[in-house]
Amino acid sequence: MNHKLDAAKAIILVVEDDPNNLLVITRLLKLAGINPDHVYTCTADPADFLKESPIVPDLIFLDIQLPKKDGYAILEELRNNPKTKSTCIIALTANVMKQDIEKAKNAGFDGFIGKPIDGRRFSENLNKLMAGESVWMVQ
Repeated sequence: MNHKLDAAKAIILVVEDDPNNLLVITRLLKLAGINPDHVYTCTADPADFLKESPIVPDLIFLDIQLPKKDGYAILEELRNNPKTKSTCIIALTANVMKQDIEKAKNAGFDGFIGKPIDGRRFSENLNKLMAGESVWMVQ
């Protein structure tokens, strides 16, 4: 990642199919000071959402294990989309082995946050992301 984001203005897209995980991350974003009106959610492939929406996300949290199409295939599409090609995209997954982190790095993710998400460290990690730093956390 190479650009800084303003937490008060940042537009965040969370792509997560599990309702509980979606609730956790949206609450953590709110607790971390993100404007809830700037947080958008999608429970599957975000292609249609992004096509129909005027928003351009600054940061995308992308679940790896989604129905129909996995996060790696979606990442490739996002990187080929002019609207999201330079967006910071963070992998979200319960697959947290060393090789999973390496696979995410090699695929082109800007960071990695393992599930279950560590609520105590989420704000700190989000601040790092907002400052333009990478975050590669197992939990």
